[in-house]
Amino acid sequence: MKELNTLIQDVFSKNRAEEIGYDVWKHFVIPPFFDLLDIHSARKPRAIIGGRGCGKTMLLRYLSHQSMFSPLRDNIPDKDLSHIGLYWRPDTQFCNAMIKREVREDTWAGSFNHYVAIIVGLEVIRSLRSIANSSFPKINEGDINNLNFDRLTFFNPDLPNTFDELHNHLEGSLWEFESWVNDVRKKREPNFLPGKEFILALITIIKSQLSSLNNAIFFVYIDEFENLCEYQQQIINTWLKHSEVPLIFNLAMKRGSFENKKTLGQEFLADIHDLRKHDIEDYVLDNNFEVFAAEILFLTLSMANIDFQLPFDVNDMRDPNKISNRSTPDYRKNVLTVALNLFPQMSNKELAHQVFNDETLLNKLKDRLKKALDYRDSDISVDNFLRRDFPEASIITPALLYRKRVYPSDIIDELNTLEKGEHNRFTGRTGWIHNNFIACILQLYAPYSRSCPFYSGFQTFCSLSKGNLRHFLELCHKSLSKIPISIKHLPLNVDPGKQAEAARQASAAFLGEVRSFGKYGNQLHAFVLRLGSLFALSHQRLTLSENEQSHFTITKGFKQLDELDYDFINEAIKWSVLSMHTTTKKKDITQPEDIEYILNPIYAPYFYITYRKKRRLELSSDDFITLIRGNIDQFSELMKQYRRKWFVEADSLALPIFSILDEEPEC
Repeated sequence: MKELNTLIQDVFSKNRAEEIGYDVWKHFVIPPFFDLLDIHSARKPRAIIGGRGCGKTMLLRYLSHQSMFSPLRDNIPDKDLSHIGLYWRPDTQFCNAMIKREVREDTWAGSFNHYVAIIVGLEVIRSLRSIANSSFPKINEGDINNLNFDRLTFFNPDLPNTFDELHNHLEGSLWEFESWVNDVRKKREPNFLPGKEFILALITIIKSQLSSLNNAIFFVYIDEFENLCEYQQQIINTWLKHSEVPLIFNLAMKRGSFENKKTLGQEFLADIHDLRKHDIEDYVLDNNFEVFAAEILFLTLSMANIDFQLPFDVNDMRDPNKISNRSTPDYRKNVLTVALNLFPQMSNKELAHQVFNDETLLNKLKDRLKKALDYRDSDISVDNFLRRDFPEASIITPALLYRKRVYPSDIIDELNTLEKGEHNRFTGRTGWIHNNFIACILQLYAPYSRSCPFYSGFQTFCSLSKGNLRHFLELCHKSLSKIPISIKHLPLNVDPGKQAEAARQASAAFLGEVRSFGKYGNQLHAFVLRLGSLFALSHQRLTLSENEQSHFTITKGFKQLDELDYDFINEAIKWSVLSMHTTTKKKDITQPEDIEYILNPIYAPYFYITYRKKRRLELSSDDFITLIRGNIDQFSELMKQYRRKWFVEADSLALPIFSILDEEPEC
């Protein structure tokens, strides 16, 4: 029998829908927003929008015939035949090969129609096989084998009339077509099938012979629509605009990528009139992400056959009829209680006590106090500021000492008042501890490249993930893999220190992935390193008067952003490197001063910066341009300017987090 660590590795290693396969029935948790999608009654096309890792592809594959008619599913009702999902993610490289190369545009348009006719036609046929092999009692293998496709010969006389032969012929036609596209000059051009018309004819023939499918509607889900060429998008847009029963086309794409709404005619796609948008990312975040994330975690653990003694049934998470049961306060409380116990979070007081119990960190605190007192020309002993019973107050005193309007004697008085339990500025309305503690903790940990427990805890993992389920599961996976388990029972909790190590490792891994993000991958990677380093520098300010900066706005400068700069911003948002929040009701990206840009919090542990949205940094357009396309010398000069402006000690630039200063980015 496999050890538990190996079982956990097995179930968590497949953290993308593509790695699971097309039948995701046993892996899928019905999301709390599922009813908003109106699966069984909607007849309008949908545009499913969401960033990487939000569960968009998983949802589409759940809606596909492989999952809805999975052999693992019992008691499939008749109503499920009203929604037969056909999932298609276009091969980006292949579709982009269907352009130019001395071939006429109308030939490529006809070839794309032919390609979609084959791909979706095969999915229609395979959907019948899925239904026949499922628990649905009214259609079996004999029914589909008796189908007659004689009438399809009007499209091409070579098309066979039996089910299996038609399937094999379409597969062969696909291979023939792929061969032609790869060598258009030498290969004979195939006889093209008309895309939407062929698919509709195929469905009509099937419905005319299978009475159980009288009310069946076939929904085509085209994933990663943004990767298609412009003329291909226009063809799909035209089909979508004129979608009607029994064939409905739907799109799925990343946020900010639905740029082409042209059709083959004079019309454009119109929201609401032609389609309805569903932003999965917003749905996930707006419908109690913590509960949903915990449910996915527990279902994943259950698939490793781990005895976790949960106070709820994980099978209910797969049942669309149990959504209301999972929305009750008692259920939510039970789910979160288990999750919070599994990944406990340290309180501020516990974080502070850990500093006093760690010789290295305590010595660093003493050193900061000594330097601050020297700066203020004070002869008060460092020991006067170290109060073991009030460690949070002690930890923030170096930052207070660097502030001109706060005198060392004032801080001593406030510490004494705090010890007496009287009103004071540490815990009172001034909120010294509340406003400064986390920034001061991060300052202590950064010089040693040690994992900071600030990044531990279930709720912290949810904040770091910000709706990205893949990020969340990876944080959990790396945490669980750090505990030595050889029995089929999980411990009551994972040590916060181990969680923090996992968070930093996951953060570094996801940062490395940025290079693969589309056309600006290398430039985006360099940008994250530079922006993260700038935020890290702001966290090293001696006064910490503007602490926990993790988002920015762009103000006017001498240089103006050009079209390529705005395109870069769009790509950063599309790939969830940045998220955008408007400070006014306007949502015009050409007015950057009205927009706050938030660095994806998953990168926070790598840079020892906050993941919380606290204070923003105002960057001039000149500074922003340096961050996205300046050379290494320009960026180094920018960092030095901010070091002087923020009164950061010169030796802070030698910290491991600023190693990026020695690297020339690939842009």
